[in-house]
Amino acid sequence: MNNIFNKLKLKWFIVRKSFGYTEDYLKRVYKIYLNHNKIIHYRDGCPVCSLSTPAIFSKPAANMFARSIFSSIQNRRFPNLMSYAVNDTCNANCKHCSFFGEVDRIDRKVLNFEESQSLIKQAQDLGVSVINFVGGEPLLREDLHKIISTVDKTLSTTVVFTNGSFLAKKAASLKVSGLDSVYVSIDSSDENVYDAKRGKKGLFQQAISGIKEAKRVGLSTGISCCISKEEFNNGDLKNIIELGKKIGVHEIVVFDKMPSGRVKGCGEFIDDNGWIKDLIEFTKKYNDDESYPGILVYAYATSYKSTGCSGGTSYFYVTPYGDISPCDFNHITFGNILEKPLFQIWEKLSESNVFNKASWNGCKIKDSAYLNSV
Repeated sequence: MNNIFNKLKLKWFIVRKSFGYTEDYLKRVYKIYLNHNKIIHYRDGCPVCSLSTPAIFSKPAANMFARSIFSSIQNRRFPNLMSYAVNDTCNANCKHCSFFGEVDRIDRKVLNFEESQSLIKQAQDLGVSVINFVGGEPLLREDLHKIISTVDKTLSTTVVFTNGSFLAKKAASLKVSGLDSVYVSIDSSDENVYDAKRGKKGLFQQAISGIKEAKRVGLSTGISCCISKEEFNNGDLKNIIELGKKIGVHEIVVFDKMPSGRVKGCGEFIDDNGWIKDLIEFTKKYNDDESYPGILVYAYATSYKSTGCSGGTSYFYVTPYGDISPCDFNHITFGNILEKPLFQIWEKLSESNVFNKASWNGCKIKDSAYLNSV
């Protein structure tokens, strides 16, 4: 009789405590990863803490947590995030671009629809729960909506990074295709400065219009900005955050400038991490204020406080031609999906000496120790 009572008592304890404990667990997970755990949006009824993660209690979130369990069981790393550059063309000319100036495009063909479909299927079979569509300018690819529609939405959430010039026209069709979120690149709140940085007059207003339309059709919307130390010290980030609040975006992701693409080899960005601590600390007050968008600082995510630099451990990048690299900024290649199955390339990447564990010293390509080893 005592045994039956104890079992009933345990069940009652689980009923009473599980809801609060689940909330505490999720808040802690997102606080570690994002440096905040506020809800920035509800999409399809599910709470969203960041565009860069699946919505809480969504099926892709279940896939993400299930894969983390099997990663521990098998003592292997499974990729959680894939960025796929769907094209190699762009209508802007950004000075800091991490794509152009880095990739040799001579006589190379972009993956076609069937090859893109195969890539996505292979990535989801490996466990990817977040798929970023990047470029070039991804909205220049006419069949992008068809590619997005091939994603199994029970396994992965989908995100597009765009300069926003075509977003107002295409937001509705992207939503219908199954897109969840969109980041629009805005590196200055000053229209003239922004257009000059991007090398295209009128792009600022197109980006703002695109964000408004994306919000209207129900997409989670964010600003993606690239900031240098000088721009941070001049207050540019503060002005971008205020702009984001004004137009009602859900999140702002902040990238510090990288020695990649058009600025590859630029020594001023290497081992210059002192100001990054100030940058991370600066965003805290906005993340503590529910009236502001969530602020995700890339340098925080790649630090020892979060996941560390996860290129090759939980993340990989695919060029328009099918080459597999650790991330968008690090274009060393480990194979091509037209020549080998993705799981074999991932195994080679994730088990290599340099990428077999996350680096806690921040982004590898800003670390002279890494650069001197390759």
